[in-house]
Amino acid sequence: MAAEFRGIEVFGRAPRRRAAPPRRAAARPRVRRVRLGLLAAFAGLVTVIVTVSGILTSMAGRYEPGILLAYLATGTSVVAVLCGATAVVTGRGRRWGVIGILLGILASPPVLTRLLDWASGLG
Repeated sequence: MAAEFRGIEVFGRAPRRRAAPPRRAAARPRVRRVRLGLLAAFAGLVTVIVTVSGILTSMAGRYEPGILLAYLATGTSVVAVLCGATAVVTGRGRRWGVIGILLGILASPPVLTRLLDWASGLG
């Protein structure tokens, strides 16, 4: 009767498998793991450049392009901070991610406005 049974055998003996040889880890290129951190650092650098150009544009008397550049700098600073935080948490370019976070925060126009407001009260 047992030979006719075609169901699932839970406690039966499973055929023995030969152990597979251990695999060697494939060498991954380092660039792939750092892309997110590099993106954050690049966005932070773009934030610095756009903020400086926005300040220079506003100081030249062209306020509307300066305001648009301030909005652009604020957006890129948000991208730099978010990508940098993700890179730090996931380990995909931690150093570059920290640089991106610092540049994104320090060059952000709202932060610069608060710093300049605070510094104007010191003197």
